[in-house]
Amino acid sequence: MKKTKDKQDSSTMLEKLYSIGQASEKLKLSAPTLRMYEHHGVLIPYKTKSGRRYYSAADLERVKCMRHMIKDVGLNLEGIRRLFALLPCWEIKPCSKKDRRKCPVYLDSSKPCWTFKKVTCRKDSMECKTCKIYLMSSTCTDRLKTILQGIGYLPSDSPGL
Repeated sequence: MKKTKDKQDSSTMLEKLYSIGQASEKLKLSAPTLRMYEHHGVLIPYKTKSGRRYYSAADLERVKCMRHMIKDVGLNLEGIRRLFALLPCWEIKPCSKKDRRKCPVYLDSSKPCWTFKKVTCRKDSMECKTCKIYLMSSTCTDRLKTILQGIGYLPSDSPGL
């Protein structure tokens, strides 16, 4: 069953989306757990104008990765959120030093960039769900070090995360 991405951008792109019930069944998690992940800013579901949540295959993989971080690595949701907050969007986008000095994302390392409502470098029409930074954050912890080294944010000989 294919669903149209029913968001503000009226995209014609089609992809397989799962209702919250289908996603929770596939992941063997409760629907309130998925809503909790959204509330904590570590998951962005697609939402219809009426507020119904839908999840892509990438969202399901993201949740699996977070479950790995919780069960196998020992992180809690706050730890995961702060880990995502360390992704240097200002380096990847790249932002000028002048813009960084007044950017709430650069100044506050407690929340990931996609949880901030007003950010200078974000275009109004830009959807965080498709942003390179958000997509990068779905990489499990064992691969984050490689990504950060690749953009020069961590030295190649730095210890693992």
